[in-house]
Amino acid sequence: MVSKAERLQQQYEISKARADSAKAALAELRRIQNQKAKKEARKKRNHALFESAGLMILADLVVSESGLPAVDRGALLGGLMAVAKTLEHGPESTRFQEWKSTGDALLGEREAARPSPPVKTPATAPDQTPSGSAIV
Repeated sequence: MVSKAERLQQQYEISKARADSAKAALAELRRIQNQKAKKEARKKRNHALFESAGLMILADLVVSESGLPAVDRGALLGGLMAVAKTLEHGPESTRFQEWKSTGDALLGEREAARPSPPVKTPATAPDQTPSGSAIV
């Protein structure tokens, strides 16, 4: 016959093993969530960098096929540094407003030239019955 103390000791050990297992599962879930968050942040950063590279291609500062600068690297960096220095005066400066209007105009032209995605209308998309089969 098992004494009450032994039975309680066994229950304690089982409970401790379950708690340890739950802690390990929680740690693994947190690790996976952290990985996903880092991956998402990296994707957002990469997207922003690709957009910046795209702007440099639009300005003919970078060759799109090779990704190489279209001008001397030192000259390109010096020019970008001059732009950064000019931007220190803020968006109210005349130079900033000139650059913005020129850039917005080019971006607007490119957006207008981009083909629009097809819009699904009831005439082009078949109706669905609740069972999921198409109505003919």
